[in-house]
Amino acid sequence: MSELEKLFYLCGISADYLDYQGQRQEVPLEQRQRALRLMGIEPADPLALSTAVAELDVAPWRLWLPRYSVTAATAPEIALRLHPAQQATTFTWNLTLENGKILAGECRPDTLPETGNYLADGVRYTARQLPLPALEPGYHTLWVTDGAQSVSCSLMACPDRFYVPDMVAGERLWGISCQLYTLRSARNWGVGDFTDLLELLPLAAAAGADLIGLNPLHAPCTDGDAIASPYSPSDRRFLNPQYIDPEREPEWAWVAETVAAGGWGKQRALLRAAPLVDYEAVNGLKYEALEAMFSVFLREQVDAGTQRGSDFQRFVTQGGADLDGFARFEMRHNNWARLHRTEPRFYIWLQWVASAQLQACQQRALAVGMRIGLMRDLAVGAIGRGYEVEQSAGLYLAEASIGAPPDPFAPHGQDWGLPAPHPLRLRESGFSAFTKLLRRNMSACGALRVDHVMALMRLWWCLHDEKDSAGLYVFYPRDDLLALLRLESWRHRCVVVGEDLGVVPGEFREAMRCSALLGNRLFYFEKHPDGRFRAPEELAEDALLMVTNHDVPTLADWWAGSDLRRRRELGLIPDGDALGKLEQERAADRAELLAWLDASGLLPEAVGSEMDMALCSAIHQACARGRSRLLLLQLEDLQLVAEPVNIPGTWREYPNWRRKQSQSTKDIFASPQVQALLASVNRERRI
Repeated sequence: MSELEKLFYLCGISADYLDYQGQRQEVPLEQRQRALRLMGIEPADPLALSTAVAELDVAPWRLWLPRYSVTAATAPEIALRLHPAQQATTFTWNLTLENGKILAGECRPDTLPETGNYLADGVRYTARQLPLPALEPGYHTLWVTDGAQSVSCSLMACPDRFYVPDMVAGERLWGISCQLYTLRSARNWGVGDFTDLLELLPLAAAAGADLIGLNPLHAPCTDGDAIASPYSPSDRRFLNPQYIDPEREPEWAWVAETVAAGGWGKQRALLRAAPLVDYEAVNGLKYEALEAMFSVFLREQVDAGTQRGSDFQRFVTQGGADLDGFARFEMRHNNWARLHRTEPRFYIWLQWVASAQLQACQQRALAVGMRIGLMRDLAVGAIGRGYEVEQSAGLYLAEASIGAPPDPFAPHGQDWGLPAPHPLRLRESGFSAFTKLLRRNMSACGALRVDHVMALMRLWWCLHDEKDSAGLYVFYPRDDLLALLRLESWRHRCVVVGEDLGVVPGEFREAMRCSALLGNRLFYFEKHPDGRFRAPEELAEDALLMVTNHDVPTLADWWAGSDLRRRRELGLIPDGDALGKLEQERAADRAELLAWLDASGLLPEAVGSEMDMALCSAIHQACARGRSRLLLLQLEDLQLVAEPVNIPGTWREYPNWRRKQSQSTKDIFASPQVQALLASVNRERRI
């Protein structure tokens, strides 16, 4: 193997891949070289190649222990890598556990099993397996010494399987998914907020729901067009203040009179009534109120030394440099703050309030009887001009973005505009950014959906080549990342769902199965190769089944075929012939759907060209019969909403991430037809 090919392997740069049709596609050499160059290694420089090989392949063998090691908690494995002259030396080891307990022992390498060897500069180094006792999952520190020198290793001991609550094991739970900002109520400020979520929870729980699936709640970039998309955040570690309900805070009483005098009530009513979320207007109004409230908070709580003021100061301290840095980033970029624009504590206060209100929602979910509660959503990346990327200097590559290879819906591939993580630096950092991200997103919830979970194994890099839409897969340390995800799942008692829609390598599916990581299925795609919908008993058990989601048409839209006509109007379907072909395929899909319902004994007596509640209820009831461990119904389908919340492949052409629910939450659940639908779903899931 040449040094160049060795570097491609060490850096995870693929030579080929299987496309959506299962055909092998070769990656041109110049694209692989470009990816290597983006990682900081010049492929045309022989010295650069040999230096990189020495650093990545040889240097680790000259260290007794790596700086970081991810291992199984039940059977920890760590290899001592030694010069042959050290094999007869007696080594002492000490293991400081996370709880402060210390374990100790000694060994002679030549009595230990050899797990590998490596020849470098005429010396054959050996790797010997150091036996360690079973450990509690956690972050521990191992020290090894020969009496003359000592080395340490951060040992991350991980469970073999993801957390599953005892009460959930073997049961089939269901819930409702919604984009939080779409919720309507008689009191919100033109965007769904945490109080609207508090209203939804008992209504859903009373119907039998055990979880509420949410969109990503990440902090957005407030100085650009990406503000609307929850999947294009500034920083996934922090929350979006737009979801704060100002009226829930004690400071609201001090400013309510001023608000009333300023005519805000009329503005809020207009924003509430609008069919789309006006982010600029909503946030402009909210920030004006929140800034006035923060002034009161400083005077009445912080300066007065109250318990509430002390709680805030503790939050500031615990947030550390990350929170302070985020606040200072917001000082430079936030478009809505005026009075306290240059006061970092204001932005920290927003995070404190948002965190408390979100936590109250999870507490309420459990209090009303939900067994999981909130299911948060972790986006696959953050945009380049946001704080997460700015703060993690070197961890992301601005010259490469992540996306997806060509498929029938996107013949030129997809570019999501999110900087690609550097796989080598991710490992070099001890995965600290990754684990911190998990901890922040596993707080205040009972489950976490990880968007595009295949990113733990590989990501499609868009190389921004001027000549063509160049791209290739780059591989990441899958086993380590999955293990750490299991560890944080266990520590936070958080169920994890991996969004694995699309082309998924077989070995990744096997890794998911072996570790009890739930997959994600979508009703529309659960079909046999011949087009027949899978019978309920054929649906995957170890998965979350979604009837519909934010990236596909609603049931009413799909059944009427209006999604196809809309895509043609937006230029996503090239011509009338292509539209005609897709409409024929849809007609066949509708026929298969009716046959599927008939086989389940759920076919309504009369079925028309438009979706009605009888047909909608039958589809939901059939899905509820499936074996899937979790089931989510989308709130839009309960109202027969036709307009999608998002159309992939569009930006300005369609108002993505802005469309609201057609009815208030209270009115949705007051409908006898919705109540009957939910009751039928609940009966099926309890059988």
